[in-house]
Amino acid sequence: MLSATHRPLFNMPKTEASPDLQQQAIEWILRLDSAACTPEERQAFREWLAQGEDRQRIYRQLADKWRKLDRFKGGDFPVRRQALSYRPPRKRLRRFTELALAACLLLGLGVGTFSEQGWYGHRSHYVTERGDRQTVQLADGSRLDLSGDTELNLRVNRWRRSVELIKGEAFFSVAHNPQQPFEVKAGNGTIVDIGTQFDVKVQNRQVAVAVLEGVVKVETNGSREIKANQVLNYDSQGNFQDSPDSSANLTAWLRGQLVFENRRLDEVLNELERFHDTRLTLADPSLAKLKVSGTFHIGNLDGALNVIAMTLPVNIQRPAPGQALLVRR
Repeated sequence: MLSATHRPLFNMPKTEASPDLQQQAIEWILRLDSAACTPEERQAFREWLAQGEDRQRIYRQLADKWRKLDRFKGGDFPVRRQALSYRPPRKRLRRFTELALAACLLLGLGVGTFSEQGWYGHRSHYVTERGDRQTVQLADGSRLDLSGDTELNLRVNRWRRSVELIKGEAFFSVAHNPQQPFEVKAGNGTIVDIGTQFDVKVQNRQVAVAVLEGVVKVETNGSREIKANQVLNYDSQGNFQDSPDSSANLTAWLRGQLVFENRRLDEVLNELERFHDTRLTLADPSLAKLKVSGTFHIGNLDGALNVIAMTLPVNIQRPAPGQALLVRR
């Protein structure tokens, strides 16, 4: 057993090489993570850590990677299977079998495996408010354009680029890389692409996919490929449906326009709300079925409402700032 007066378990000269420091830091991580770790050993660790900034830096880096490994313990994935085939050289590590396997994962496969370019990869969460837009540029040249009231999760690692579109709409310009497929999970389906431009919108429990260039595969209850200038919808049950919109209409928001062809009034109002910080309400639910056709400029909400009032039997009221009420005329 170590004590505060004994030489630290992994004490080495300050000029030691980085791989040696990595090995020592990992062994300390294993020991400190063990329920059998004593107060004397913790004191010995503090003495080891105080011997140089290199030790502190490497320990912090590996401790951070170690915390990220928690979600993978007990899982089954290629990197872990490789680690299971690795045999730690020290008997000391064999006493902590599951922990040691993860340590070997860090050393034998390289700390970079869990960097932003490795297996763990990079995770990001993006949210746009009503009336906002955001552009996300990826290191590989791919680009994500998020419309208003949109939320998505992004994960990029060495083997895959993956997006979860929770709500709203995003346009994807994907850099071609067959070794690193790009996929978008939306609703009850997945859109798989290897290098093209396409739009995905989640609204009213429906998902619409519009392709401008290239080909994407949509996988849900079945699997379909859609090509340039084609649109495919599917519902919350994963059933494919024909789309009433064209790809040009669905992506008009990128050009600062909203284009509607014989669309229900409630759907049009929901769409307008995504691009403006104004709540649009129908005083009479029966108005929802009225149909709207026209091209509106995204930045001109008053103009869009005036056109709707001119072409439909409704009046526009402003009961409070940030609110517009449509009543039957």
